[in-house]
This record gives sequence, C-alpha cells and structure tokens, in this order.
Amino acid sequence: MKFFGLLSFLAIFFMSCASPAKLREESIAKPMVAGDFESAVAAIEKNKKDLYNSADDFLYEFDLGLLEHYGQNWKKSIAHLERAQVILEDLYSRSVTNEAAAILTNDNVRPYRSYPFEEEWLYQTQILNYLALGEVDEAVVESRRALLAVQALKERDGDKFVESGALQYLIGLAYEWQKSPDDARIAYNDAIDNFGGSLGNVPKQAAEIPQGSPPNQEIVVVGYAGVSPTLAANEFWGTYAQDGALVLHYKDASGKSQTMALAAVNIAGSDFSGRTMTVQFAIPRMIDRTSQTAGFAVSLDNGETDGAVGDNLQTEIFSSTKTSLKKDLENGQTAMLIRTAARVILRTIAANKAKDKMETGNGWVNLLLNIGTDIATGALEQADLRIGSCMPASLQILRIPVEAGKHSVKIDALDYSRRKIETFSTETVNVKKGEKVFVFAPLLR
Repeated sequence: MKFFGLLSFLAIFFMSCASPAKLREESIAKPMVAGDFESAVAAIEKNKKDLYNSADDFLYEFDLGLLEHYGQNWKKSIAHLERAQVILEDLYSRSVTNEAAAILTNDNVRPYRSYPFEEEWLYQTQILNYLALGEVDEAVVESRRALLAVQALKERDGDKFVESGALQYLIGLAYEWQKSPDDARIAYNDAIDNFGGSLGNVPKQAAEIPQGSPPNQEIVVVGYAGVSPTLAANEFWGTYAQDGALVLHYKDASGKSQTMALAAVNIAGSDFSGRTMTVQFAIPRMIDRTSQTAGFAVSLDNGETDGAVGDNLQTEIFSSTKTSLKKDLENGQTAMLIRTAARVILRTIAANKAKDKMETGNGWVNLLLNIGTDIATGALEQADLRIGSCMPASLQILRIPVEAGKHSVKIDALDYSRRKIETFSTETVNVKKGEKVFVFAPLLR
C-alpha cells in the first residue's frame, strides 16, 4: 500500500511537471508572427513560471536570446545567450546525475540540455550579434568558443554528430572581416564539407568562396524565414523478454503500423528470466509546421546594384531547422528507445513485485489496486517535447559587394509563389571602407 501511494504521488507530481511546450508556443506565437518581438519577450518574462519549468533554464535564456536578436537588441541577446552557454557547460559537467534522475522518473525531469543543432544555432546567433555591432574581434572570440563546443559534441556523439555548414560559414565570415585569410579559408572549406550533411546542398554563395581578395566592403543581408518544426509524442508499445528481444510497434508519419526489434535490455533480475512483459511509452517525433515565408528579395539603391546582377537579388538558405532536427532525432532514436524502455521495464517489474505483496483477500480491492498501480506506472512516462520555441524554419544569407558610402536597402519577403508578403526598408546604411554592414529581416510566419 505504501508503494502504491508513493507511485500514485509520483505519477500526479510528474504529470503536473509535464513540459509546458505547447502553452509556450501558443503564448508567443501571435506577437512573433506579427514581428512584435518586444511583446513576445514581455510575455515570456511575465509568465515565466507558467511557460518554463525549473528544469527549463536553458530554454528560457535561449528563447529570449533569439527574440532580442530579432528585435536587434544585440547587447540583450548576447547577455541571454551567454547565460544559456553557461547553463549548458554546467549541465555537461554533471550529466551523470541528470541521467540517474531520468532512469527513476522520465526525461522531462532532467534539466534541458538542447539538441546539438540548437547549440550550434545559439553560437551562430551569438556570432551574428557581434558582427551586427561591428565588434569583429569579439565575433572571432565567439567563433573559437563555437569551435570548442563543436569539438565537444563530436567527442560525445561521434560519427552521429551532424556539423552545421552555416556555423562554419559565419566563423569564416568573422575571420575574413578580421583579415585572417588562412583561418577564414579553413572555416569556409569546412563549411562546404558540412553543408551536404546539415543542409543537403551547398549554397551557391558558399561554393563561390573568394579564394583571392575578398570584397573591400559589402552589405550582408540575413533573413529568418518561417517557423521551425515542433515536437509531438510518438507512441510505442510491444513486449520485452529478458532472454529475448524488445519488440516494439509504432505508427509512422503516414499512420501505418510498423514493427522494430532491439536487442534485449539486460536489466532485470535473474528471477525474471524466461518471462515476458508488455511495455508502452512515448518518445518525441517531429511535427513540421507550414510556413508562409519562403525567402527574401533584396533591392539595393533603388534597383541599381554594385557588383551584382539584377534588380532583385535573393537570399539563399544556409540552415534549415527541419533538416537539422530530423537528423538529430534520427541519430538519437535508438539510444532514447533503449533508455526509455529500460526505465519502463524497471518500474513495471517493481510494480509487479509490489502487487504480489498487496493481495488483500478481497477480489474487488485487489482489482482496484492492480489497475491503479498500472495507471500510476504508465503515467510516470511522458515524451519529452521540449525544444526552442523561437527558431525560424531557415536562416538565409545574401552578400552584396558595394562601394564605400551610403546605400539604401529594401528587402521584400516572398511566399512560395514568389508573391510579396512583407517589406523591410532601411532608409540608408553607411558602409565604411573595408567594413561589412549587416541588415536583418526576420519574418517568422
């Protein structure tokens, strides 16, 4: 009875602690779509306790850092993303404790440590913050921190880690502006090597990396288009045999039932040998969201471009959150399945042993206790649906060489039929000799 009471309490407690990811998306979606990033920031700060659990510190800082970046509050964005970096570094240092807690409960109670692509997105946004401020040396320092973080991810995930071509490209851009050509060339070449895995293709601009002298000065247009995918629960059910295998069933994206078998998870005691049990749990799956914004067309100096052809120059996709998240989920699925199944099996074995000791002699009471224990055990397992809520569908870039002086820039956001849906106008930008000026166009809808 004490075991049943504890199990019921834990079930209720962890259900109440479920990630408020859906509520978070709904709360900031309207102002974010409207481009009112200030209101989105205010909504997060006002409702932090409702939108983020105590284990979501990274997400809180990450989301605010991105929103402040879109609103061109570079210093505030830098501060939030720096705190997010510190949180990640601290979590990596005590990962064993986090995993131990998850084995006993579920993944939602672990401090959120981000998907690999989110960490890379953090660093590329931070580099852009410094480049937007014209603080080139600081951008290079951040680039070196990014390279250390990438190396740590490689060591942790091995061949499964998918390195971002966009991050390496921005590192190359920072080195180029600092006039460190050798470092820039290495980063650009790494970007080309990595675009195939992280994006699926090499952007034309990246393939035309200047091997000789880079432009003396240029305008760099950075666009954020559409909305990133989100997560939903993917239900798995099947049987576990101590001396056999873990056989699981699930429904694929088309709704068809599929079956997979994994090597048996050898965690039960010898008294369980030869028996089978039913398991049921959920892990995250990607849900793509429809985006209205496809890209951006740029007009310079009323259509007269310097060093480029055509009145309307278009940005290219350098990073896709859909592609990145899909790869991260696929790479981590087997480990997540085994970890989650092991957790469920351990609790089920413990529950079955407890039920054997809870026989009361009253059939109805025994039935209620058995049903209650099964419900409580199952309620402890929920898919971890946490993910950054403020990423776009894609990061897009266009580099335009210009003469030193003042230039007018107009950016039109286009839908997938190339119809204009929004216009970003910058009256004038002053490009000094040897400098780069960054112009941003965020349209997250």
